Amino acid sequence: MIRSWPSVVIGFVVPTFAILGGIFTFGRIHAVLFGFPVVFLWTFVCFPFTTLCLWVSWRFFDRSHYPDEEKTA
Repeated sequence: MIRSWPSVVIGFVVPTFAILGGIFTFGRIHAVLFGFPVVFLWTFVCFPFTTLCLWVSWRFFDRSHYPDEEKTA
């Protein structure tokens, strides 16, 4: 259950706009960087960014709503 809108924004909206914005921005560029097209490299960079956003969302907004998880961790 979603309890706060900042959690949704940081955990879902920010990574979505980062990925889609990068695809629309770098999609027409045919340059290759480290052997990968720039759009693929951008997508690969977004994987850890998405993980970071989910961690921030959990750590600062959702963790307090699950007290049982804190006791076992």
